[in-house]
Amino acid sequence: MKPKRWIKRFVPIWRHWVMDSKLTPWHQDEWVERTWGELVELKYGKALKDYKDKVTGFPVFGTNGPVGFSETPLCDFPSVIIGRKGAYRGVHYSEVPFYVIDTAFYIAPKFDINLKWAYYELLKQDINGLDSGSAIPSTRREDFYALRVNVPPRPIQDRIADLLDSFNNKITVNRQINQTLEQMAQTLFKSWFVDFDPVIDNALDAGNAIPDELQARAEQRQALRNAATQQGDVSATQAGSAKPLPDNIRQLFPNEFEESELGWVPKGWVSSNVGFVSECFDKHRVPLSKKQRDELKPGIYPYHGATSIMDYVSEFIFDDIYLLIGEDGSVIKEDGTPYYQYIWGKCWVNNHAHVLKGKNGVSTEHLMIFMAQANIKAFVTGAVQMKINQKNMNSIPFLLADRKVNEKFSKMILPLYAKFRSNYEQSLELQILRDTLLPKLISGELRLDEVESTIKETITA
Repeated sequence: MKPKRWIKRFVPIWRHWVMDSKLTPWHQDEWVERTWGELVELKYGKALKDYKDKVTGFPVFGTNGPVGFSETPLCDFPSVIIGRKGAYRGVHYSEVPFYVIDTAFYIAPKFDINLKWAYYELLKQDINGLDSGSAIPSTRREDFYALRVNVPPRPIQDRIADLLDSFNNKITVNRQINQTLEQMAQTLFKSWFVDFDPVIDNALDAGNAIPDELQARAEQRQALRNAATQQGDVSATQAGSAKPLPDNIRQLFPNEFEESELGWVPKGWVSSNVGFVSECFDKHRVPLSKKQRDELKPGIYPYHGATSIMDYVSEFIFDDIYLLIGEDGSVIKEDGTPYYQYIWGKCWVNNHAHVLKGKNGVSTEHLMIFMAQANIKAFVTGAVQMKINQKNMNSIPFLLADRKVNEKFSKMILPLYAKFRSNYEQSLELQILRDTLLPKLISGELRLDEVESTIKETITA
């Protein structure tokens, strides 16, 4: 067969092999440099109505991430979303089919690449540096397509993606565990200090009168107790609220109620306030301007504002477990509860957050759970610049149980929060390790065989 005829017969076969099977048209044992335009196509998102009103369905993505839900997907496979318009244009990944509105692109592969690997690779690209120069910062497909990328063989792509996923999966598991730990503590708080379940149980057993306002809860308690007695067991969801407490704990609670300025409360419990059960450390706060913060960089210690960590600095002024309550600016949420932060270890706090610790038998964690569900609207001043000063914060009513009850509650929840802090710290360490390894693995500077086993041992430890 003559060479030209051989080539003519081979080219259609080659095109079919590449385009239909989407196999990469290069040697699979090598890392090769390509452009994103050779690997993928950026598909435009489409306008969509009412996606913000839906709470179920396929996730909808905009330039900065998830923004709602849709009944139908625009992309029917998991893929990468690239921000198209706006000062910040993020890179996101959806594990399920999804919709993209017209402020973003999504990626359709031209060849057989691991799209999760592509996501991690694009995280280290400066997408926001691709600016078309229009009034609204935006990304042009042509500029994106010109970006160069070092592409490993598909098996290596899979291993890189799996390894980096293992970090994220562990971080997700830690976050879910922490949510469960918080829910357990909050459920116990509500049972003891809001619904008064132990007191109702004691009153039912003693045959004492239960106020009309608490009759509905008493009937629920009695029904659950009867079901538990008849069946010998209850579901895990009901068990915590249905099973009477051990005798040594039940004896800490009274068996009757009395009327107070807070309504019907367990007999002997006192109407107090936040000022009595908290110690305020506001005098130790030190605000820093951005210039001053820049002078304290690079840093490893969190610099806290009213609602969150604003920066990291090289010095600290606090080193303990504290509850932060937003003082001005962002003070309350839509439901009237305050913005708060649970912090521990070395840190810096500016003058936009109150710094508190529990006292008089009330732990900091107990105080935090109380504040998390307290409606503080009546104690906030300022229509434009909202503020809750120390005096108003200290006057928030707090139902003070017997000291032994408060101490027992703290003893039961403190191990939950110790685990919470441990999980949080492990997740931070994993994030730092992941972000350090990501560019080295993606670029091929660090080979998988050098770190794979060690990383898996670290994550599963």
